[in-house]
Amino acid sequence: MDQVREGMSPYYKCSWVPEKCNIFVWRSRLDRIPTRQALARRNIHIVSVDCVFCGETAESVDHLFTACEKSMRAWNRFCAWANIPHILAFSFGDLVDHYKSCPGNKDYKEVIKGLIVVACWCIWKARNAKFFSSMESSWGEIFREIRTLGFFWLKNRSKHCNIEWIEWCKSPLYMF
Repeated sequence: MDQVREGMSPYYKCSWVPEKCNIFVWRSRLDRIPTRQALARRNIHIVSVDCVFCGETAESVDHLFTACEKSMRAWNRFCAWANIPHILAFSFGDLVDHYKSCPGNKDYKEVIKGLIVVACWCIWKARNAKFFSSMESSWGEIFREIRTLGFFWLKNRSKHCNIEWIEWCKSPLYMF
């Protein structure tokens, strides 16, 4: 019961990402997305519960976003690009709360929070492309999608409308 209460803690959404991404992160935090493990738990017949990306262990929310090798490579590149501390997350909640440990003001943290949401969304999209269409995405492709969607959404959905693509590609937090 304590885990349920902990998972029910309010998730403060990011204002500049689409609502579907905020809802996705909220549902993921509650372990309410259709990972292979969750499908099997609901008695839905699937061939395997192993991770779509690595095939090494059961595909759970925590594994898919914090332990899978493909996700870890994307997160490592993400942290280097954003110049933020390396993400050491043991659960999905740890991952989405990582922005809290980053130095910087409220606006800086809001951008990092949003980029983490965007990254989770891109990892999930790549997982679904592989699961449903056998389309393989490299960690580099996932990272490029994070960078592209992050730029597009931040520029068009926030007060940071003057950001420049060239500078963004070097560091997304150059404006701080």
